[in-house]
Amino acid sequence: MLVRYVPKPFQERLEMPRLMTDPDFRNSQEAELWAEHVAPINSLVEDLRAENPTSSVQFTAPLHGGTDARILVLLPAPESVNRPQDGSDILSTENDDANAEALATLLAEARIDSKEVILWNAFPWYLPSDETGMLKASRLNEGMEPASRFLRLVPTLRTVILMGKGPQDFWAKLSKKYPEALTRITAINDAAPAPLVSTGTKAQQASRLERRSAALREARNLVRPEHGRETLRRETMVRAEELGPEHLGRVVEVTDGNLTLHGPLLKAFQPSPEWRVTVTVSVANQRRSLGVTPDTWVRIYRGAGVR
Repeated sequence: MLVRYVPKPFQERLEMPRLMTDPDFRNSQEAELWAEHVAPINSLVEDLRAENPTSSVQFTAPLHGGTDARILVLLPAPESVNRPQDGSDILSTENDDANAEALATLLAEARIDSKEVILWNAFPWYLPSDETGMLKASRLNEGMEPASRFLRLVPTLRTVILMGKGPQDFWAKLSKKYPEALTRITAINDAAPAPLVSTGTKAQQASRLERRSAALREARNLVRPEHGRETLRRETMVRAEELGPEHLGRVVEVTDGNLTLHGPLLKAFQPSPEWRVTVTVSVANQRRSLGVTPDTWVRIYRGAGVR
């Protein structure tokens, strides 16, 4: 029988990092890898694995916000030393390593819920064991196209925490290549992933932790809605080719990676299965159309579309 994990209160969470060591918790995460809010991202992960079969990409943890996340924590690359020997390979703040433990603790201290966050790596595949240190420019370039595909699946992102110089350089490159797609996302620089207790004097460690905490608090303040303001609620995500009469008039969000349209759906037209789908949306009382591939994910909302 599946035991569903119930999140702990913040104070208790501060005392319980590395939950992936709990068999019930790990089983619940593996069982829900294809839950609605993470299925599109984990489908991308499977595609990336197929494109580079000599390495692997970590699945997105159902614990986190998936397609509903508002905060992206951008890490450099997965470390081979932390790759699990068995079970599903999942990217989570609850993994059994010191860097994940530190991030989980700092997020809890900043009172950021795990469902507000999603994690991604600038270079999503595992690096060779002999490749350590700063990410090479070639690795940053290789990670850009996967990142653009990933970002299309998380239209609610409002801020990204850049964990170290590698992710910071990567985001600068990405912003230069896809400026219109990233204008909605505020970048916050942070230190590279590290354990809570690391090198240096106690004063230096305390200063480093305070800088990391300040970055997380800034992200929290950016994404929390104003008091009393109406917010959108997710209903579902469908492929563009699956849009039908039942979706007309619903508030949708669709992107081709460069341009994002958000508003009531007026029309979805596909001349034949191999053609692109033209999605027409009312934006500020004007008809706007966007051509997307049939497998593009379209987000469908409840409510009147107030942001």
